[in-house]
Amino acid sequence: MDAIVRSIIRPIVESLLVPVKKRLGFLVSSTKYVKDMNKKMDQLEVTRKEVQDEKDKALVLTEVVPAQAEPWLQEVENLNERHNSIEATGCFNVKKRYTVGKQAYGILQEIKVIEEDKSKIVFTHEKICLAEVGSTSTWPSTSAPVPMGTQNNFESRVSVFNDALQALQSNNESQKMIALCGMAGVGKTTMMEQLKKVVEDSGMFDWVVKVVIGENNDPHSLQQAIAQYIGERLDETRVHVRAHRLRQIFEAKSQQGQKKNLVIMDDIWKEVDLTYVGLSPLPNGFKLLFTSRFEDVCNKMGVRTNSIFRVRVLNDTEATTLFFTTVGPFPSDGDDEKIRRIGGDIVNKCDGLPIAIVTIARALSGNIEEAWEEALGRLERDDLQDLESITNRIFEMSYENLKEDEDKAIFLLSGLFPDDFNIRTEDLLRYGRGLSIFKDDKTLATARSHMKICVKNLVRANLLTESDENGCVKMHDLVRAFVLSNFSKVKQASIANLDNIAAERLAENSYERILLKGAGMSEFPSDINDTNLSLLILMDGYELSEFPKVVDKIMKKLEVVSFENMGIPVLPNTFENSTTLRTLSLRSCLLMGDISSLGSLCNLETLSLVDCSIRRLPLAIGKLKKLKLLDLTGCVDLYIDQGVLQDLKDNLEELYMRASKGFRVNLTHAHFHELEKLSQGLIALELEFITNKPQLKNVFKKLERFRLSIGCELKNYEKYSFRNTLNLVADCNELKECNIRDLFERTEELRLQVKHMMHLQDVSLDRKFSQLRFLHISKCEELTYLFTVDVANGLKQLERLTISECPVLESLIGGNSGVEVVTLEKLNFMSLEGLPKMVSLCDNVIQLPEMMELRLDGLPNVTSIYPDTTSPMQSLFNKEDVSPKLEKLHISKMENLKQVWPFQKSTCEKDEASKLRKLTVRGCDRLTNLFPRNPLPLLNQLEEVVVKECGSIEVLFNIDLGSVWGRLRKIEVDYLRKL
Repeated sequence: MDAIVRSIIRPIVESLLVPVKKRLGFLVSSTKYVKDMNKKMDQLEVTRKEVQDEKDKALVLTEVVPAQAEPWLQEVENLNERHNSIEATGCFNVKKRYTVGKQAYGILQEIKVIEEDKSKIVFTHEKICLAEVGSTSTWPSTSAPVPMGTQNNFESRVSVFNDALQALQSNNESQKMIALCGMAGVGKTTMMEQLKKVVEDSGMFDWVVKVVIGENNDPHSLQQAIAQYIGERLDETRVHVRAHRLRQIFEAKSQQGQKKNLVIMDDIWKEVDLTYVGLSPLPNGFKLLFTSRFEDVCNKMGVRTNSIFRVRVLNDTEATTLFFTTVGPFPSDGDDEKIRRIGGDIVNKCDGLPIAIVTIARALSGNIEEAWEEALGRLERDDLQDLESITNRIFEMSYENLKEDEDKAIFLLSGLFPDDFNIRTEDLLRYGRGLSIFKDDKTLATARSHMKICVKNLVRANLLTESDENGCVKMHDLVRAFVLSNFSKVKQASIANLDNIAAERLAENSYERILLKGAGMSEFPSDINDTNLSLLILMDGYELSEFPKVVDKIMKKLEVVSFENMGIPVLPNTFENSTTLRTLSLRSCLLMGDISSLGSLCNLETLSLVDCSIRRLPLAIGKLKKLKLLDLTGCVDLYIDQGVLQDLKDNLEELYMRASKGFRVNLTHAHFHELEKLSQGLIALELEFITNKPQLKNVFKKLERFRLSIGCELKNYEKYSFRNTLNLVADCNELKECNIRDLFERTEELRLQVKHMMHLQDVSLDRKFSQLRFLHISKCEELTYLFTVDVANGLKQLERLTISECPVLESLIGGNSGVEVVTLEKLNFMSLEGLPKMVSLCDNVIQLPEMMELRLDGLPNVTSIYPDTTSPMQSLFNKEDVSPKLEKLHISKMENLKQVWPFQKSTCEKDEASKLRKLTVRGCDRLTNLFPRNPLPLLNQLEEVVVKECGSIEVLFNIDLGSVWGRLRKIEVDYLRKL
């Protein structure tokens, strides 16, 4: 009977106890629920950022945003507010413990639902239908001096520069388009570059785009250049559709808050239909800056007369100053007065044209008195009157003044490239090898060094100029015109648009080198005089689908062939007949199918298939027994036929196989074995070991040039330049086993995400980092300090240091070696982010003599940036630390930071930030004092102050700003509740 009663009563009692147990759990498990809730909320925040980033990206690319995305993001935000409102409680407050436990448990249940809803948000990257999409801050004017180049630092240029800068700052709709106009070589582009630098450094615009137009204002190329510059893609083919897409991108950026934007169009020759390319109409806040020789062209494009700023030649005094400043000291054995008189006569011949003045001055720099006399005599000979003839004579003298034949050859080759083109120096090497310019250099490494010397000599002579694109140089259009029209030694034709007149030139004249460029190129010239043709470059022939039979005859004699941005789906069979071809370069060509036919090019030394989406390297490539360089950059899931690498081992020196982003090279153990054999002669390698850890022992020892990654994709921020780079995501012991440390002494950039590494020496062992310039450390969970004192003092070349998300890192430098001072001689940038245990840079004195920018984010243990001798605050720097050149200081999410500098800072103390130009502070809610009581020593150079979300700040400055207002150009504050 009792058993029957128990069987009835027990489930009833248990069911009654369920809610009791649940409520009791809120009390007993309160701490656990809160801990679990915080952990889940952190994970949810990571997911929220991912969804937000995907949404922002979709808006910019005008892609469909899933309908569930915005409500989901709002729901997460609401949940986060409730999470933040939960108050911590002590052990003995039973009521509060119960309430907190119940709230935390409820949020945990809601997180489960939100996580399930996240799986329903799918970004398909579908474009918004075109039919469905329609196409703040003010900046105070300033009289502060702005930095300008040598040519612009003259009185006649300062007023033009400042007027143009003021027009860029203006909110007047009539100055939405601005132009710098003047004759060729007068310095328009130089002034434009200086304006660009000023507006970028000052943050006047949210983003700045620069494109070069030149003689060929092809709308397709212009649209592509703009899209690439801002990191977007235009997949559409028709110009008017691409234009609409560009306007949508600009509109999306404007809606995202990027309202002030500048598009620079350099060197306009002919009218550009802005509506046709997508640059009109533009959202409010967008501006266009043109440079052109022709004012009427700018007028036709809509630039008002009061927005055209004329850059004129230098006056006599300015021209003389520029000449003698460029020349430098006179020869020690010359008559100074006589040389000065000759120099004055030479300057007079240049008629104030900067390019002529600088070029002749560099040719005469350090030269003997007789050379000056000869230069003047040649300018006076033939009674040259017009400026074009004079500049050509100057270029001729500079060319003849080049001492090495290779310098002259690279100069002539550079003149073949299109107007205002970014000439890749690596192309100069590869084409130069094919043309036997570097025939005496036995290896590619020595030839590359030789090429760099040539380029440096030409830049010194002002025959080439530096480009803002790393790894490239440029040639001024006046110098290029001189090369193409005045040299009979090597006849070259560089044609931007293939019309009937250009076709007749190619048929009637015997050229040695030809470059054809133009998006409208739909067919290859049917009649070319190929008697002496050795080099052929084709660019931007999107519509060219096949070659005529005349190409068969041409290909038999060519030494260098280069196709770039061509629409040829299949390689021409004519390549099979070539026995003279030494360099074949295909870049961004639409290659489809098998490339085995290239295996018949018996004398080929350089094969470059960059961004051609190569998927398979066939066995036939192994027949190229003379191949020294193979470049497959931008390949897609590359499969390498077994035996190819082994067959190339006798001569191959350089191998580049970095896959296109998101893809990889499929490597097997057999490939590793072939790489081992290939490594006997290999001096350059670019490769990603993403899924397979490299089972290699000897591959790395002989490498002089490398970009390698283990466990991740290569981070590549430079398009055309190359620095020795290692990206390593691995276990510390794995790195030791594959002997990657053999490369440390030659590494220029190092990125580490390493398990079981307590400090850098665990990986490097006894290897030094003598060439290291860039160091990035992230997510090293056991890292307690980065350098020992000895390792830090050995980093003589280190320029940039970034450390993030290392949870137990306490200081930058550790280990007691008895050395009191640590000096990082060249470090100019440092970023420390997400380091919850960090307390200071080091216990020693640290000297940072070149430090210009410091970024601090998420260092909760730091309460003061600079030391305070009057209080026990935990400061990042020690009292004796030195950083005299600091210009930019960015501080973010320092939750316990109370001050940047001591409020009672003595006026006799040294000011380590007296050159500070920009100060940004965000999310530091306990910060009470931004500046000391007497901030004047810190305000000498200050131009910009941005303070946001710092709820305890009441006063920014403790003085009248009238004395420093001349430099201070921007004060931006937001969410300062007590200000």
